[in-house]
Amino acid sequence: MGEGLKSTPAVLMWLLTGSAYLLGWIIGDGGLYKLNYSGDRTEYRVVVTQKDLSIAMRCLVPLFESLCSLLNVASKVRILTGSTRVEVRVSSKRLYEHFTSLLARLPEFTEREKRLFIAGFYMAEGEKSGRRVRMWNKNKQLLELLGSWLKEFGIEKFSVYLDDKRHGVYVLEISNKYRHQFFNIIYGVENFKADD
Repeated sequence: MGEGLKSTPAVLMWLLTGSAYLLGWIIGDGGLYKLNYSGDRTEYRVVVTQKDLSIAMRCLVPLFESLCSLLNVASKVRILTGSTRVEVRVSSKRLYEHFTSLLARLPEFTEREKRLFIAGFYMAEGEKSGRRVRMWNKNKQLLELLGSWLKEFGIEKFSVYLDDKRHGVYVLEISNKYRHQFFNIIYGVENFKADD
C-alpha cells in the first residue's frame, strides 16, 4: 500500500472491485503485455484503447491513478493519442502482475467482482445504443463464462454465436426481455454499497 494509506476493509474492497472493473476494460479493449527487448530488458504494460478521449480522461485515468496509488506503483498513467484512438498506458511490472493474477482467478470471482467485470467489459466491447445488449470478443469461452455469470443473476435467455467469420469475432447477445435487468446488474447499487 502507498504511504499514508491504511489497509482498511474499504480500501481493500476498492482494490478488488475497482480492479475487476478495470480488468473488464483491459480484456475488452486493451491488453496485458510483456515486451522483451535486446540486452535482457523487459517492459510490462497495461493498456486500454478507447475512441473517446473524454472517457479515457474522466474515467480510466483516475481509476488507474487510484489503483497505482493503492499498489504503490510509481509509474505514470500515460495518454497516447492517435488519429482515431486514445491509448491509456501504464508501464509497470507490479500492475501487470496484479492484473494477470486477477485474470487467473476470473472463474472464482465474487458476485460483486463479476458484476463489475461485466460492467467494464460492456463499456469496452458492448453496444451502447441501449436498444440491444450485445458484447463482442474473439474469445468465445470468455463470452460463455460471462453468459454463465448472467444466468446466475437471473438472465435466462442469451446466446453466443459467431458474428464475423472473417475476423473470428463472437457476440454475446442478451434477449430484449432481459435488457433492463442487465443494466440493473452492471450499474445497480449493489456494486457500490459498502459491505456490512
